[in-house]
This record gives sequence, C-alpha cells and structure tokens, in this order.
Amino acid sequence: MSTEVNVSSKVQEKGKPSIFGFITSPVVQFEKMKSSPVIWGPLFLILILTAATTILAVYTPQGQEALQQQKEAGIEVNSTFSMIGGAIGGVIAVVATLAFTSLILFLIAKLGTGKTTYRQMFSLNLFVTFITAIGQLINTGVAALAHTSANVTSLNGMVGAKGAMGGVFTSIEIFSIWGLILTAVGLQKVANVSKAASIITVIILFILGAAISGVGGAASEALKGAGL
Repeated sequence: MSTEVNVSSKVQEKGKPSIFGFITSPVVQFEKMKSSPVIWGPLFLILILTAATTILAVYTPQGQEALQQQKEAGIEVNSTFSMIGGAIGGVIAVVATLAFTSLILFLIAKLGTGKTTYRQMFSLNLFVTFITAIGQLINTGVAALAHTSANVTSLNGMVGAKGAMGGVFTSIEIFSIWGLILTAVGLQKVANVSKAASIITVIILFILGAAISGVGGAASEALKGAGL
C-alpha cells in the first residue's frame, strides 16, 4: 500500500501543472512546470480574461469619459465597435508583452546561473500573469459596477493620491505584489536561481514598475492640467 501511494505521488508530481491549482499550491505547479511546461491552455485563459477586462473597461468612469470626449470632438464611436476593437488590441498587446517579459526572465535566469529554457520561463510567466489578470478583472469589474477608479486593490484605492504619487501608490497592489512573490519563487523552483538573486530581481522589477507608474501618473495629471 505504501509503495502504491509513493508511486502515485511521483506520477502526480510529474504531471502537467494546473492553472487553477496554481492559486492554492503554486510550489507544486512550479515543480511540475520544470519537467512539463504548458503554454496553450493558460494562454487561452489569459486572453479570455484580458478581453473581458477590456470590454468591462468601456463601462468604467474613465472609459465613459473617453467616449464622451470623442463625441465632443466630433468623433462618433460605436460602443460595440469600441469594445471589440479594445478586446482585439488588448489580446495583441498581452501576447507581445508575455513574449518580451518571458525573454527578460529567461535572460535573468541565465545571468543568475540558472538552468532553464525559454519555454519554461514563458510557462512560468503565463501562470503568474493569470494571477495579475484576475486582479485586473476584479478591479475593472468593481470600477464598472460601482463607478469608481479601477484601483480598489491598490494602496491608492485607499489614499486617492494624484499625479506621480498616485501612480506609485497604484503600483502597490495586492495582485501585482502576489505576482512578484510568485515570480521569485518560480525562478528558484523552475530555473534553479538562487534565493538572493530571485529576490533582488523582483525588487528591481517592482522599483521599475513603480517608477514607470509614477511617470505615467505625473504625465496624466499634467495633460489634465493643460486641458488635453
């Protein structure tokens, strides 16, 4: 009986990683990913989440404001066309982003003397992106239903800052931080990167993300101030 249980456990560990199991047992999925990285199922699910988020974004206060500004400028845009176009654009953007960021992770793993393949890093990136995509869908859905800003799970959802600080606070977000932690664990489990190197990597990624969000927030506030 004991032998049967052990054999069953080993077979299970060598199976394909589960995108839904990743929510509750990410380490187990990372172990499976190392020998059996999967791409198409998680990618398809992420594209669905992205398309749904983009469609919902049309009904957020920011989306409605953008449509109103287009109407005032004499540009008639059908809301259905806007949703379809936005969904297609969002899907294309997420595929390009996944390909690029997976390459970055692959290069980081190699620099950190890790042993991995691009396919493994792409699979890791997909699973982590699944978590952040859920966060984006939740934020956008709440914004559309409650007519609030789409950052309810971020620090700025409580603070409500504007400009550069608003952008920085928006980057301090539950699902994004969860994704960074999972990235660090994934680099260790899938690519055999050292714990120190993986932690330094995600800290740098967080700082870069916060800086970009800060610049974006400052630019957005400046454009509003200029009436653009």
